[in-house]
Amino acid sequence: MFIPSSSGWTDISNELSKVISDALKIVEPAEGEINHVKAIASLALQRVSKVASKSRFKPDVVLGGSYAKGTWLKGEADIDIFVRFPKSLDKADLKKYGLDVALESMKDYEPILRYAEHPYVEAYIEDVGVNVVPCYDVKKGEWKSAADRSPYHTIFMTEELNDSLRREARLLKKFMKGVGVYGAEIAIQGFSGYVCEVLCLKYGSFLSTLKSTSRWMEGEVISLEKIDEDLKKRFLKASVIILDPVDSRRNLGNAISPKKLAEFILASRAFLEKPSLRYFIGEKGRLDKIEKSELMRNLVTLKFKHSKRSVDVLWGQLKRSLNHILKQFDLYDFKVLRATCATDEKEESAFIFLMESLEQPEIEDKKGPEVFRYEDSRKFIAKNLKRSKLIWLGDDARLYALTERRIKGIDDFFNLLLHKKRGLGIAPGLLDDMVDTYEIHLGDENVEFLSMPWMAKELVRLLSSDRLLTIDKDS
Repeated sequence: MFIPSSSGWTDISNELSKVISDALKIVEPAEGEINHVKAIASLALQRVSKVASKSRFKPDVVLGGSYAKGTWLKGEADIDIFVRFPKSLDKADLKKYGLDVALESMKDYEPILRYAEHPYVEAYIEDVGVNVVPCYDVKKGEWKSAADRSPYHTIFMTEELNDSLRREARLLKKFMKGVGVYGAEIAIQGFSGYVCEVLCLKYGSFLSTLKSTSRWMEGEVISLEKIDEDLKKRFLKASVIILDPVDSRRNLGNAISPKKLAEFILASRAFLEKPSLRYFIGEKGRLDKIEKSELMRNLVTLKFKHSKRSVDVLWGQLKRSLNHILKQFDLYDFKVLRATCATDEKEESAFIFLMESLEQPEIEDKKGPEVFRYEDSRKFIAKNLKRSKLIWLGDDARLYALTERRIKGIDDFFNLLLHKKRGLGIAPGLLDDMVDTYEIHLGDENVEFLSMPWMAKELVRLLSSDRLLTIDKDS
C-alpha cells in the first residue's frame, strides 16, 4: 500500500519506485532533444506567422499542444500551431483562408490534409511533426469550432502545471501508450494528452491517478471544481465524465470508448499489483505464436484496395462499416467471436473476423409465428409449404419449417453481401472500391499477412489473449 504525496511516490515499495525511476528515463527528453525541438518550433512558428501576416484577416498565431505545455514525450515531439481567425468568418471561409495559410507555410515539407471538425495541415520538419490548425479567435465560452478551445487549454495548463506535474503527465501518457489506450483519434478512441494532464491535476501524480482509476465506477465524474449536479444529469449515458476545466459543459470522456476505459482501469489495477516497465514499453509482436495458432483456421479476411482519403475519414468509414457487416453476419446465422479492421492508411484495408465456424449446416430451421396470429401464420405456411423440406407445429404452438440454407460458406456470404449493395450501411465510396477489388482469405491463407506490419498488428491482437491479462507472463 502506498500514500502518494506531491512528489508522487513516497512510502511506496522499492519495486514500484524502481519501475517509475526507469520509466522517467524513457519519457523525459534530454537537453539536446529539447534544444532541437525548440529550434524546429521557432522555425515553424516563424513561417506560419510570416504567411499569416500577409492574409487580409491578419489572424493571430499561437503555439499549443504538448510542446507548448512541456508535456511531450522523449522522441515523440509534435508541435501544434493555431491560426486564429476573426469569428465573423463563416466555416467555409475559415477552411479556405485557414488552409491557404497552413499549406503555404508548410509547402516545403510535403504537407498533407488531416480532418477533425474541419481540415488542418500536418507536415514534418526534419523528424518533428507540425500541425497547423485554423480556428476562431473567440472569447472563452463563445466557441464556434472544437479547435477554439485548444489555445485556452494551453494557457490553462501552462499556468497550472509545475515541473513535477509535467513529469507525472509524461509518465501517465507513456503508460497509456504502452497499454494501448492513448489517443483520442477515431482509430483508437482512447485518452487524449489533454485528458492525461487533467487527470494528473485532479489526482496530483501518476500513481495516485492509477490508484483512483483502479476504483472508478461506471459513470465516474472527474472535475477539478465542485461537481454541478445539473451538469451530471446532462451526461447520464456516459461511461465516464471528465469535465473540461476550460468548458465545464463539455465531457472529455465522450471520445473514450467503453473498451478503452475498461482497459485503462484494468491496466491500473494490474500495474499497482505487480509493477513492470513493460506497461510503458508497449506490446511486442508475437508472430511465431500466432502463425502456429490453431485459431488461424477460423479466420476470414476481406481485403480490398480503395482510393486515397483522409486517415481520419478512412478510420471512421472502416469502423462504421465493420459494425454493419457484423449485423449482416448475425442475420445469416454466422457467429463472429472477435472482429477488427486494419489499414495501411494509404490504399489497402481489411476486415478480419474470428469465426466460430467458416461453414454453416446445409439445412436450417425457421421459427414461425404462433398459430393464434391468424394472418402471420397463414403467410408463413403459404411461403414455406412448397419449398421446405419439412413444416410442423411445435409443442409451443408455433410453426416451424426446415429449409435448405441459402448461404453455407463465408465466401458465399461475402459474394452475396457485396453485390447486394443496398441496405448494408457501408460507406458508399468505400463499398464501390470493395466490390471492384475485394479478396476473401480463409483459414491458414491468412498466414501470408503476417509479413505485412499493418495486418500483422491486428492479427496478433485478434488471436491473442488481451495483453493486460497476461503481461506479467510475457517474456
